[in-house]
Amino acid sequence: MQYHEYQPKGLLGEYVQTIWAIESENEEETYPRSLIMPDGIVEIIFHYADPFLYYKDNKRMLLAENAAVSMMTKHIQIESSARIGFIAVRFFPWGAYHFFDIPISTFLDDTINGERLWANSSKKIIADLKSADNREKRYELVEEFLLTKLKEHKKSETKTDEAVKLIRHSKGNLSIEDVCDKTGLNKKQLERKFVKLVGATPKIFSRICRFLHICRHLDEQKGKSLTQLAYECGYYDQSHFINEFKAFSGFTPKDFFEKEHIWFTHV
Repeated sequence: MQYHEYQPKGLLGEYVQTIWAIESENEEETYPRSLIMPDGIVEIIFHYADPFLYYKDNKRMLLAENAAVSMMTKHIQIESSARIGFIAVRFFPWGAYHFFDIPISTFLDDTINGERLWANSSKKIIADLKSADNREKRYELVEEFLLTKLKEHKKSETKTDEAVKLIRHSKGNLSIEDVCDKTGLNKKQLERKFVKLVGATPKIFSRICRFLHICRHLDEQKGKSLTQLAYECGYYDQSHFINEFKAFSGFTPKDFFEKEHIWFTHV
């Protein structure tokens, strides 16, 4: 299986973390069923081969050829359905809402067909990707598509963008009061804008950032007790840490880190 990442430059680099691609090297190659943990971002998928399957609440569904996957507050599972070939755009938490107008809150913990976001433009980009004969051309097509949509949908939301960045950079440990003080937004304004543009409340986004930080750095904390880890990562106590972990992952910390095929998104 071929995996490749591309870092967009210029204007797109302000909103997009990375553009990445996976492609089968033969017809028998499959992508194993894997856990995708909660995140604070939206990801756009452009399939030019067979769409992936995803599992949510024990239901098995097929992704649209062009789909947006909202930020999640609980894990999902994915696997390939047949031949693999797609390009994915992973936005920064403040990035995605500048590329379409439908509120992210309307598809929180879910996916949405690209045709609902961009109408016939969604069909055209998929057709163009299918007819392209190499990865570089596909990256170029996706970048052109994104730049066009940014020009059409970019919003003047500098305070909201700043609030998201503050919470992200603090790993979820900056209080909502401090975010309001630093941005000049009151609590009601901050929550309203977050729900519409990011998809969830500032409090939930903070909790996700804290959860993902400890998951990614657990190997660096070997030898520390759960109580020590909990306090260092901003939890009230060990019980609070375990409850939060189960809420987002569905597992206790011990059970979770014994599992395989688990993937985290970098918020």
